Amino acid sequence: MDITLILLFLIVGFVLGYFKPFPDIFYKFSGYITEIGLIILLGSMGARIGVDEKIISELGVIGYKAFILALFSILGSIALLKVFSVFLKNNYEDVEEEELQEEGSDHRLTIIIVISVIIGIVLGITVLKNSYLPTIEIITTYALAALLFGVGVDIGLNKEAFYELKVLGFKIILIPILIVIGTLLGTYLASLVLNMVAKEAMAVGAGFGWYSLSAVLITKIHSVELGSVAFLTNVFRELLTIISLPFVVKYIGKIPSIGPGGATTMDVTLPLIKKVSGEEIAVPAFISGVVLSSLVPILVPFILNI
Repeated sequence: MDITLILLFLIVGFVLGYFKPFPDIFYKFSGYITEIGLIILLGSMGARIGVDEKIISELGVIGYKAFILALFSILGSIALLKVFSVFLKNNYEDVEEEELQEEGSDHRLTIIIVISVIIGIVLGITVLKNSYLPTIEIITTYALAALLFGVGVDIGLNKEAFYELKVLGFKIILIPILIVIGTLLGTYLASLVLNMVAKEAMAVGAGFGWYSLSAVLITKIHSVELGSVAFLTNVFRELLTIISLPFVVKYIGKIPSIGPGGATTMDVTLPLIKKVSGEEIAVPAFISGVVLSSLVPILVPFILNI
């Protein structure tokens, strides 16, 4: 989705949440829309994967390599953000167990997430055809729009989120920087495990979850094979983010939960981050996603041309 539309849905939702011009029933209803939209988005994302014969056919050939690169990208990002959160010493990490449960980081949410994606993939493989891709994209766009609107409303309602944002201050820019460093370090280590050229692995990681753009860039600059690896790696990063977020929040912390999503924290994974980590994390997550998305077309060619 275009950044202008993303900002539009977020801002409109935020204004309506902050000033509360409608009755309370509207805001309760918007919460249900967010949850239903999340399930639809994940299901359509799974269908988009399942219906794409290229992705399915390449899973056996390059799937392992892509999975390892995605996993190491996420682990590197989480590790550096965990160190950052410890040194920051703010109240993001002082969360009681019951609060985490209220925010939805329980096993029930994880099960719903996994089931939604699996059902989508199965439907994509068995029922849907490649000709359904435009329809799936339309469903994904509308679901994402509803989610972003709901996130904006929730952020506007929770005015404490901006107090929490003041705790970070200028340090907020360190979050995407640390994700960049963590991703590149992680993919460098992955290249050693996979016996892969380091700069190629790091260029793949520099997609930060933006699989469409990174795959196209790498295919044009390097090769179709590495472009396919980039595509699957960043698809896996998005999937692993969706599955792992509740556990990252519960066992590692809220700030580290921004790391796995990379560039997708400005759109696709933003609603889930808001749900499991809270509104106070949604704002820095969005900013981080915007910065990382801006860096993808710069870093990928730069790394490949080193």
